[in-house]
Amino acid sequence: MLAVSDRFLAALRDSHAVSIACYLYPPGSSAGTEVAVNGGIVDMNADSRILRQGSVDIAFSAEDPTTATLIQDLPFGGHVTLERGIAYPDGEVERVPLGWFRVESVVWSALQGQATLTLADRFAQVQDEPFTAPWSPVGLRPSNAVVALVQQVFGSAIAYHVLTNPASEPLMTAGTVYDQDRTQAISDLCQAVGAQCFFDALGDFVIRPAVRSGPSVWTIDAGDRGVLTGATETLDRSSVRNGVSLRGQPDADQPPLYALAVYSNPTSPLRWGGPFGRVALIAESTAVTTQAQANAAAQSLLGLRLSLSRNLELAAVPNPALEPGDPVTVIFPDGRSEAHSLNEVHIGLGPDAALGLITNTSPAAYAPTIDVLMGSQAVAELAEAQLVAA
Repeated sequence: MLAVSDRFLAALRDSHAVSIACYLYPPGSSAGTEVAVNGGIVDMNADSRILRQGSVDIAFSAEDPTTATLIQDLPFGGHVTLERGIAYPDGEVERVPLGWFRVESVVWSALQGQATLTLADRFAQVQDEPFTAPWSPVGLRPSNAVVALVQQVFGSAIAYHVLTNPASEPLMTAGTVYDQDRTQAISDLCQAVGAQCFFDALGDFVIRPAVRSGPSVWTIDAGDRGVLTGATETLDRSSVRNGVSLRGQPDADQPPLYALAVYSNPTSPLRWGGPFGRVALIAESTAVTTQAQANAAAQSLLGLRLSLSRNLELAAVPNPALEPGDPVTVIFPDGRSEAHSLNEVHIGLGPDAALGLITNTSPAAYAPTIDVLMGSQAVAELAEAQLVAA
């Protein structure tokens, strides 16, 4: 969760005045122009390569030459920053950033007096810039290679936050070569070390472990002064896997590495070989160079897949400081209290807009009952299993 004051969190539970700010930055400019916001939404989804996307409706007049020129230039290198927060009765304003966004498109209506800007975070630019020649991360560790790929796009214009432990990662070999798709290379390298990467609310690049644990940052509760306004629970097997088979082969001249992570909780119907069956995700990576790396990557992927078995769709009083990956506590009207991890956050930009959240059970909860089979043992087990590729 983004840093906010105790006063901010307490005010969310009472009637409060919303403060929203939108700043437009022309191509190549660091000077922003604040504009009035009529509405919009910011969507954050941990399962999407582009973590932050959305749209904003701003006041617009075609008769104002300054505004008209600014709007027309934005899709060609301009950007937008959005903030949402609280205006306190004493006149103080506290806001948090919702994101740094590239402008994808602009649509305006002279009759309505507003323009709609479609937005995406910096990963959209990474997707747009493929390799123009084959690239090898030889001599780099996977986390550092990911940062190098993003630096090729943004250089020193942004900050880079490496929350993994590159020193514990093996050096990449000459057999790993990527061509054309930059984002696929980034995904492969992250998968090899059980990491995820994204651009944060300030537009900085972050790489961190995909499976995290920690204390709850916010309580979403029903009742007096509670913030929960609705909850829908879903059980769905379509995206769930109870095994992950990972094959790593960085060098064609060397035998491949195999790791099979399986869910072994004897009391769960999801256990490998139980009522759910043997439903495995098949993954390959040229960035996996050691057996330990293959084992850890398979474990991490399995924890993420198991966590998709039960979703909560919540409606709540907007807390703009929440982000995907945050651990939260949900207290239901019947008094049940559960720990969850935010997977999606949808926050409106109007004063009456609600907060939509989709949560999963924390992947870390499954870690104690995940077993890893290696090499020939993994191959033999897979030969007997009915595999379903994701």
